[in-house]
Amino acid sequence: MPERLEEIKKFLQGFLDILGEHGEVELLSEEDRLYINLRGDFRTIPEDDTEFREAFSHVLRLYLRRLRQRSSFLLDINGRVREKERTIIARAKELAERALREGRKIELEPMPAAERRLIHLALADHPKVRTYSVGQGNKRHVVIEPRG
Repeated sequence: MPERLEEIKKFLQGFLDILGEHGEVELLSEEDRLYINLRGDFRTIPEDDTEFREAFSHVLRLYLRRLRQRSSFLLDINGRVREKERTIIARAKELAERALREGRKIELEPMPAAERRLIHLALADHPKVRTYSVGQGNKRHVVIEPRG
């Protein structure tokens, strides 16, 4: 995890200042990544715009490289991504129980790779179900099925 959290926080606060936004920068070191949450009532920062978050994440990655910090991070705005992650994980667990109850595999709707990965990780230690992805491109989706 990054050793220079204060420098990263100052960089992000500077970003908010440049945009004329007032907000708080929350940094949390997690097991496998740094969680970065920009919190505030923003006028120019879209909460649900994936393209914006990806573009800003790219800029942040360049900055971290300059600091020689090669850690993985999740950039969030007002906790929206974290909320979505929790919803996906809860749904995966519910569908795993349904697959067991009904004794059949359940195919989910196509979703981005990051969301599929969340489902695989959420159910990786489940002793009674397994997950795998099928399909190509934007039709790729997760299957949850009872083991054996």
